[in-house]
Amino acid sequence: MLWGVVGNLQDPKATKVRQVCLAVLGAGRTAMLFHSSPEHQRALGTRETQIQEISACISTCLEHLGQTPERVGLAQSLIEPRQRWARDACERAGMIFVGELAYMRKPIPSSGPATKPEPDWPEGITVRPVRSLERDASQSDRELLIEILEQSYIDTLDCPELCGMRSMEDVVDSHMATGVFNPAHWLLILRDGRPAGCCLLSHCPANHSVELVYLGIASNARGMGLGRRVLDYGISRLQGLDAREITCAVDTRNTPAIAVYESLGFQRFDSRIGYVAPIPLR
Repeated sequence: MLWGVVGNLQDPKATKVRQVCLAVLGAGRTAMLFHSSPEHQRALGTRETQIQEISACISTCLEHLGQTPERVGLAQSLIEPRQRWARDACERAGMIFVGELAYMRKPIPSSGPATKPEPDWPEGITVRPVRSLERDASQSDRELLIEILEQSYIDTLDCPELCGMRSMEDVVDSHMATGVFNPAHWLLILRDGRPAGCCLLSHCPANHSVELVYLGIASNARGMGLGRRVLDYGISRLQGLDAREITCAVDTRNTPAIAVYESLGFQRFDSRIGYVAPIPLR
């Protein structure tokens, strides 16, 4: 899963590896791409030459991934905002810009999140944990979660370019693979029995953290303040976990979501530029 530019035009027999692109396969038929950098590599030629070669590595990687669509449905790359050359390389390779992601976090007190009673939800609103996401389970909520996700994507401000690029089954599998999936920490929101939103929190023991995998409200329940209330309630249910902070990533264009996170004490600490390519390539 590593592609590279080897040799050069001046010396066809040269065997030195000049630039590379690595694809790391993940859950939900995804692949994260990592590539080399032209910084501090003047011996390999001009910056423009190196960007062209990095782009060629990415293009070849995507081409080969496209030959195995059963393994990969979406390739993605996360770039530091200052790395304009990386954006150029991804765009030349045909990857699609999907927004700037702000990484935010909120510390968890050493005593753990404060226990809170279940809120007095607005009339018609029900919030409950996922029962199971196994496809064949008798009380599986997988289809309900998929419908909730689809409804929350309508007019979304969070990386709208991603909508429709991969199957909802892949989306669910990818979400479940983040940290340790515990259905008790995945909350479903219903309004009059119909899908209205979800708040998905997963424990990441290796990082001593909890990740907000996804928070989405369907159009039939927006404007009720549910995002903030459900997230606050979900955080209060994280008793007994070895976690020092809660993290999330949000599209910087999604100002309503950022306002919700900030109101709960989240602060921005990093950012990345997102590029993706559907596999097979369109």
